[in-house]
Amino acid sequence: MSVRRQTPSSEEKPAARRTRRKRQVVGAAPRVRVVATEPRAKTTRPRAPQKRATFDIAAPRIELNPWRTARDWRASRPKFLAGFLLAALATLLWASFNLDAFFVSQPTIIGAKIVPHDEIAQAAGVNGWNIFFVNPRQVESAVRALPEFQDAQVYVTLPNTVEIYTVERTPRFVWEVAGKNFWVDQEGIAMRPRGMVPNGWHVRDAEGRAVKYGERINPDAFNAAAALINAWQAAPKYFEWTKAHGLTLRDEHGWLIYFGSANQMQDKLTALQIVTTQLLRDKRAVTFIDLGSGLPYYQEAAAKTK
Repeated sequence: MSVRRQTPSSEEKPAARRTRRKRQVVGAAPRVRVVATEPRAKTTRPRAPQKRATFDIAAPRIELNPWRTARDWRASRPKFLAGFLLAALATLLWASFNLDAFFVSQPTIIGAKIVPHDEIAQAAGVNGWNIFFVNPRQVESAVRALPEFQDAQVYVTLPNTVEIYTVERTPRFVWEVAGKNFWVDQEGIAMRPRGMVPNGWHVRDAEGRAVKYGERINPDAFNAAAALINAWQAAPKYFEWTKAHGLTLRDEHGWLIYFGSANQMQDKLTALQIVTTQLLRDKRAVTFIDLGSGLPYYQEAAAKTK
């Protein structure tokens, strides 16, 4: 007789396992299975909603490292350099127009011996000016406008130096015309009188018109006086000019000498020496000697009656 073993089906296998697990071995401790359980939610009483004031703050985003990579630095380097140069230029401009180091306090004047430096500085007009606004050509024109100067050159140097090089006119005569005295240089330019002219001559233009500083005096009178002193360095220091007799002086003998105009002044001096020698030899007294009308002639003084 064959016994057929019956295999449990798939549906019965779990039940068999559960049955085997429930078996207990006599004398062994029972197994306890620990199962993790989720904590139970606490039951809380619902609260009433509260009204709260809320506000938002908008803050700028600040990045401490704008160039995170070398590529970012290379890309922004031109902008960075341009901004740096712009800031440096703005700082330089502000310093140039506001710092006292760039303002002229007093110009340096070289070559002036007759005209006081304060008078030249006032004519230049650069005291207190910013060095960047000083125009050397304008300063030169202002200094040359003074009649005492023949030439002037101006140099401007940072931070605040203005140098004025001057060439003064050399006074040669004290010229008296229309009741007023002038200094006159070798070109006949009238200047302000500043005392006595060293080793100079005094010329009185008896019939001349009034002149202004910087103008030329009577050219006929000036040429005659200049020609005489060029030919006769030891001439008397006082002359007079009239239209009738030209340049006139009184010599050491008390005689009036009429030289006329500047023409042939050396020949006139030679004729004066010859005539003077003859008059002194003959012991004659004369009123004047006229050398300006061609041949020299003289007028004898009237004999004194007792």
